[in-house]
Amino acid sequence: MELALGERIVVIGAAVLLLIAGIASFTQLDIEAYPDPVQPMTEVLTLPTGLSAEEVEKLVTVPTEYGMSGMLHLKSMESISLYGLSDIRLYFDWDSDYEFDRIQTINQLQFVTLPQGITPGLSPENPIGEIYRYTVQGPDHDLVREKEVEDWICEKQFKTVPGVLDVSGFGGLTKEYHVEVDPQKLNHYAIPLSQVISAVQNSNTNSGGSYLNVGEQAFDVRGLGLIQNVDDIRDIVLAANKSTPIRIRDIGDASIGWAPRLGIVGMNYQDEVVSGIVLMRKYGNTLRTLEGVEAKAKELNTSGIMPKGYKVVPYYDRSGLVYTTLRTVLENLSLGMLLVFLVLIFFLGNLRTAIIAAINIPLAMFGAFILLYLTGTPANLLSLGAVDFGIIIDSTIIVVENIYRHLTIEDLPGSTLDCIRRASTEVGGPMFYSTIIFLIAFLPLFTMKGVEGAIFSPMSHTYAYALTVAIILAVMLSPVLSSYLLHKGIKETHNFVWEGLHNFYHRLFVRVLRAPRLTVAVIGLVMAGGLAMFPFLGGEFLPKLEEGNIWAHAIMPTTMNLPTGAKLVSQMRAVFLSFPEVSSGVSQLGRPDDGTETTSFFSVEFSVDLKPEDEWPAGMTKARLVKEIDEKLREKFPGVSFAYSQNIEDNIDEALSGVKAGENAVKVFGYDLQSDQAIATKVEGILKAVPGVTDVFMFKSLGQPNIVVAPDRSVAARYGLNSGDVSAVVQAAIGGQVATQVLEQDRSFPLVVRWKPEYRQTVEAMRNIRVNVPTGGNVPLGQIARVEASEGASFIYRGGLQRYIPVRFSVRGRDLKGAVAEAKARVAGEVQLPEGTHLEWVGEYGELQAANRRLAIVVPVALLMIMGVLYAATLSIVNTLILMAQVPLACLGGILGLVVTGTPFSVSAAVGFISIFAISIMDGILLNFYIRQLYQEGNSVFDSVVKGADRRFRAVMMTALVDGLGLLPAALSTRIGAQTQRPLAIVVIGGAISIALLTRVFQPTLVYLLHKQLGLTEERAPIRESS
Repeated sequence: MELALGERIVVIGAAVLLLIAGIASFTQLDIEAYPDPVQPMTEVLTLPTGLSAEEVEKLVTVPTEYGMSGMLHLKSMESISLYGLSDIRLYFDWDSDYEFDRIQTINQLQFVTLPQGITPGLSPENPIGEIYRYTVQGPDHDLVREKEVEDWICEKQFKTVPGVLDVSGFGGLTKEYHVEVDPQKLNHYAIPLSQVISAVQNSNTNSGGSYLNVGEQAFDVRGLGLIQNVDDIRDIVLAANKSTPIRIRDIGDASIGWAPRLGIVGMNYQDEVVSGIVLMRKYGNTLRTLEGVEAKAKELNTSGIMPKGYKVVPYYDRSGLVYTTLRTVLENLSLGMLLVFLVLIFFLGNLRTAIIAAINIPLAMFGAFILLYLTGTPANLLSLGAVDFGIIIDSTIIVVENIYRHLTIEDLPGSTLDCIRRASTEVGGPMFYSTIIFLIAFLPLFTMKGVEGAIFSPMSHTYAYALTVAIILAVMLSPVLSSYLLHKGIKETHNFVWEGLHNFYHRLFVRVLRAPRLTVAVIGLVMAGGLAMFPFLGGEFLPKLEEGNIWAHAIMPTTMNLPTGAKLVSQMRAVFLSFPEVSSGVSQLGRPDDGTETTSFFSVEFSVDLKPEDEWPAGMTKARLVKEIDEKLREKFPGVSFAYSQNIEDNIDEALSGVKAGENAVKVFGYDLQSDQAIATKVEGILKAVPGVTDVFMFKSLGQPNIVVAPDRSVAARYGLNSGDVSAVVQAAIGGQVATQVLEQDRSFPLVVRWKPEYRQTVEAMRNIRVNVPTGGNVPLGQIARVEASEGASFIYRGGLQRYIPVRFSVRGRDLKGAVAEAKARVAGEVQLPEGTHLEWVGEYGELQAANRRLAIVVPVALLMIMGVLYAATLSIVNTLILMAQVPLACLGGILGLVVTGTPFSVSAAVGFISIFAISIMDGILLNFYIRQLYQEGNSVFDSVVKGADRRFRAVMMTALVDGLGLLPAALSTRIGAQTQRPLAIVVIGGAISIALLTRVFQPTLVYLLHKQLGLTEERAPIRESS
């Protein structure tokens, strides 16, 4: 303070530089609507074409899991095996390096042995990576051509944008070249299918013949033999009979077709479109990446890169949510700043003094922006919106209020600078200890691990940076500005409202001080009664971030095929569009070709965009809209299970629970799928009967219809055949075999050889497939193998190297903790688990339990550390306990705030309680120091307590009110992005009210009651009751 007052011009210049640098840093910050709450995770995808779920598990998933085990920092593995896809998620320790984890996974995959032709790879997906979705639209809506443009132009171009990891195409028809063989003609010419495949491969090659010197020039020698078109395929020679060539055209057809479809995308009233999903790198800069993506989309549409008439049309852009939530935060912060400024005007009655205090608010935040930028800490809705400006400038208010009070006392000696110096020094000690206590109080935020740590860590850093800068400003800039704008002998403005409130407090306090034991007892009973309500608050993990959209899931019967599912999905999409609040709807049935969605034909997801709420009919809310949509869908589609979430929220929930559309899940682990499924069915029925539990659905592993081709080894042996020979025929003739790749400029398309449809699309036709025998001739497949329909697994979930059946569920209209506790009790009482079977409750509930366990350790440790600092400041156990007694009284207000608003306890609310720990002790230590100072100046104990309470009443009331009012807009806001801040804001506001109304009586009364134990023994005549 002395240094600042001696170099006032330098301090003003530094403040201006802070302002400029803060604005520049804010423009460069990585701002996200919601932080990535999932630990480092890599996802191994393998596409074993044509294999069923059970073969995928045996041949791919299990070997890969065993191969991945033992990696550094690996915590757990989750996998799902289904038709043609193995998906394994590897979850690493929170402190591990994500890029190292990816490299480690890639290296480890080299040591995994899988069947020939099956190669695993890493998925580009991450829970909040989907930042941009679009459709490719052509003039003639040719699905093959649109898909080709998506795969070979749009995806390649978008992947060049910095920050983009990959692009996933979905929908349309993937181009292939087909050779469909007539088996009867093959038999006629005595040509086996393997010879056809070999001839195709041999007819699609280029070669190099080094170079040839011709005169003074060097000529490259090239052998050109690549397939150029369908006619080239038809002319491929298979054999010759008496100098007559037998070509592909003689034994079958060659054509351009498409790969077997795994999914369909529909949009609004179009049943099929081609879409693309741009995936950002984990920990990437959302806005910067989106700027590049949007610029690339504009370039694609205007530069002529795409064929004439084709264009990229976005239908989801994350920047809209980021800017909407950022606007909500800025509106709340601006209103909070205004309320804080009005409080300063009300209490101080002096515009200049209010400006001096309020100017530190934006400067503290700009300082925080600089530090966030320099440390690479991302900003998000919580880290910005949950910052309470009142808490940030508490130190400034204490300094400025004391300076103002000193300058209004005319008989104090010295100049204006002397008065400012003396006033600043007077509060220096309490403010120093208060600052340390504030930082310790926020220690639980810095030590948070897991999901809540990822979400609240940026906020704790923002708070710490802003507090640090604010304290520096309070001791450096505020005294300097006061020396320029204020002067000794300034007249205090009389505010009759404040004076009346102050007089009322004085008279009330003097009266209650005459019965200190009764006062403490009454307040203690009130405090105990309020705190006793805490166990009944219920609990939830985190409040939902409103994204302004609906992400709906529909699960149809697992035996559903793609054409039937497509018809139903079109009708479901029309139901969504029938509501006036809906602006557009996109459906995704099945999965994309790259396997980034672990689902099949029975599963459909809907991305539903909503109009702004001010365009909705009066009285309509999102909860009511979802309820009406659900009722209409269930009425029209009985037997279909529906669940509702939001775009980002859905990806996060799936990553946390391991289950599609699962905020929470019960996993039934065991060794027998039939037994596990029977238990899961019982659990599903119990969950449906629990109040508040909704969207209950058991993922049935069994029940998938299969056509089984099981060779009779003894019969096959008589023909000289092994089971592998039979399997090879099944794969090539029925499933088709990729013989080669047809190159078209920079594009390649598979050429698939298989039998004509009429010879492979019924069970009877399959039995008649001819299998060549080594001795010559052939035999019907049905003669050497059993070909029949049976049931098997549609998908197989695994966790911790063991199978499980998941039952997903959500909780609506009730707190998560209470609903799950009741469900667990019912399941434990009604379900008898056989030996080797156990249940796991995962998802948000599992994270809530883990967070509560961590807080139960860290918060008491932080309180003990605060007690240590208080003892160092007061050198008195009694004084320390008096100050710590303010904490439960402050918490009383927070608890009552949650009770009155019907808000359950959550991690967000816990952060609010941590904030009011520090606020209550800061106010208490300020009063404690001043009472002791008055006593040392010669006042009696009674006078010291009353004068101290009187003179610090304004400062304490100001800090308490600005702390509460700074978050009032966040508590009341219903805009998109405000939901995550509300529990925190409610707790801080309730705590601030409790501090303002109760601790101002409780603490000084305790001091007076225990004055002898505090060493305050000298008594003098008490002062009179008037103020």
